[in-house]
Amino acid sequence: MSLFLPGGAPAPAPTRRLRRMTRLACACAGGLLATAAHAQAPDLSRLSLEDLLDVDIVTASRFQQRVADAPSVVQVITADDIRAHGWRTLAEALDSLPGLYVSDTGLYTYLGARGLLRAGDYDTRFLLLVNGHRINDPVYSQSPVGAEFPLDLALVERIEYAPGPGSAVYGSNAFFGVINVLTREPDTYGHGQLRAAAGNHGTTDLQLTVPVSAGQGRTLLSVRAFDTEGRTLRFPAFADTPTGGVVRGQDSERVRQVFVQHARDGLSLQLVAGDRRKDDPVAPYEQTFAAPGAQVQDRWIAFGATLARPLGERVEASARLDVIDYRYVGDYVYGGALTYLNRDIASGVSVVAGGQVVARIGARHTFVAGAEAQWDRGVVQRNFDVSPRATYLDSRQHMSSGGVFVDDEFRMSEAWRLNAGLRADRSDRGIVRLSPRLALIGTRADNRVVKLIVGQAYRSPNAYERYYQVDSDESAQLANPSLNAEHVQTAELFYSRSVGAHSRAELSVYHYRLSDLITLAATGDGTLTLANAGRATSRGAELAYAYQGDGGVRLRASYAYSDVTESDTARALNAPHGIARVQASVPLAAGWDLAMSAHHMGQRVSREGRVPAYTTVNAHLVWDVASRPLAWSLGVRNLLDERYADPVGPEFLQDTVPRRGREYWLEARWRW
Repeated sequence: MSLFLPGGAPAPAPTRRLRRMTRLACACAGGLLATAAHAQAPDLSRLSLEDLLDVDIVTASRFQQRVADAPSVVQVITADDIRAHGWRTLAEALDSLPGLYVSDTGLYTYLGARGLLRAGDYDTRFLLLVNGHRINDPVYSQSPVGAEFPLDLALVERIEYAPGPGSAVYGSNAFFGVINVLTREPDTYGHGQLRAAAGNHGTTDLQLTVPVSAGQGRTLLSVRAFDTEGRTLRFPAFADTPTGGVVRGQDSERVRQVFVQHARDGLSLQLVAGDRRKDDPVAPYEQTFAAPGAQVQDRWIAFGATLARPLGERVEASARLDVIDYRYVGDYVYGGALTYLNRDIASGVSVVAGGQVVARIGARHTFVAGAEAQWDRGVVQRNFDVSPRATYLDSRQHMSSGGVFVDDEFRMSEAWRLNAGLRADRSDRGIVRLSPRLALIGTRADNRVVKLIVGQAYRSPNAYERYYQVDSDESAQLANPSLNAEHVQTAELFYSRSVGAHSRAELSVYHYRLSDLITLAATGDGTLTLANAGRATSRGAELAYAYQGDGGVRLRASYAYSDVTESDTARALNAPHGIARVQASVPLAAGWDLAMSAHHMGQRVSREGRVPAYTTVNAHLVWDVASRPLAWSLGVRNLLDERYADPVGPEFLQDTVPRRGREYWLEARWRW
């Protein structure tokens, strides 16, 4: 098991900025530890670090197994982690793990892994699940991790991230890994809850969660409304515009979410629905800067059903159905004194049906076999000027794929086991792809864990990449229906051991080789199209350390180092060599808990130069007594108001987009 995420190697000598960050983080952690020593800390009865190795997870092999035995360096984020640090989006939670990092364009938040976050990647190289049900949409195959993720983190029991080649059991999109967000079971809610929060930038957040009992079944209903006015932004690249590069009142965001879950006798039903509307302050695709009316909308309605039944004492069978209805609307504003509106629409429905059988043969053998098929129906892409009407794209396509997989875990001895997975997928073009994975796993009685994992994964081109085509006076892009899949070959060595009675250290060393990457390229006459023209490599290591005291004090630190090379650029863009993180939490007296964290991002290359390294510090204070119906929390993100930015792709005129400054919020939760 890894208590963190993979992502880098032992770093070179730290910079002065990194040393300052380290001293600051150590001061934060030291202050917390000192406070704990003088406080009457309550017994929070948390699992020890060794006990965490025995926690059962389901994501790596599609059957229940110990974290230590999984054929992946699985990372687990618990509800207690989310509560302690006040993470409000899936991106914030995932950004706490080594090897993963996020980048924000002002419209969307994107997720990178081990130094790899290519321009134009809509998070298509991760498979995102909620309780095992697919969320990736049928048009862009994106895994939403920002405010567009249609589930509130207050409902989450834990997040499992299985890095590495997941195509051996999941097929396409499990390229860099699989993220499985697991919600609390309806029968664990003994009460309803009203959550209300307010913060700067005119932010309000309301959520109502109600459990309902009906006979032998149990249902959970949750609704949420989030609104923010946003911030004022300044872009030197637009200094010669009438606003002088300043955009005000055009960063607002509105989110509406509904979650329904029902469980009874092995049948589980869920509905995850979210609608997110975001004003556009950054003017990509050569829009008129600071023009009112520019905005994007993302809507997910995802239904999932699972039926599980035992077939004897040691055999289990399950069937699953996913239906994902997705719609995107982008309003782009162009022109000078008289502007006009260009609208981009994408929509479609994915239906995924599958089943599997898990057989435990004797005490040493677990075998899984399954099949699934996916149909993307009515995938519509349209682009047109609203008035006067001018149509540039009107496409409607159907896509499909199917696959069968096996996963075989054999326990060779008390200490060693071998896990082998293989999946064969057939696309709607008749192409068959094989995705193998092999893992040798050693778990010693003294809680040392060794894993050697090799494998191969792929990502099929999505409908946008295959069929998006426009031809206007401003630009032209040709469709490429014959586009092929991307591939990655991976090798990883992981070692974990106890350090004293309360600490654990981990090291991952990896090598990724990517080929056939889908890249925007020019044809013979200069027209742009997408082609399998890119290659890349990423190699590095991740070092992690965890301390967990008897009184509930927790300290986690990690450093991730990666070295990335790409064939289509002289220098890999948005690829930090080093990322350092420190997180500390401590229970104080009388029901108070304090958590602090520091995050250092190394220097990155942008299209026009280099983006400086930065360090942010966060703090979160919680008062929550189990016997009291009311709980409070106060959070501050970017406590020191660090000014920093992220590189963006060629669709933007600006080279970087600034991240948010200091944010604070106050939250109250009422339980009944």
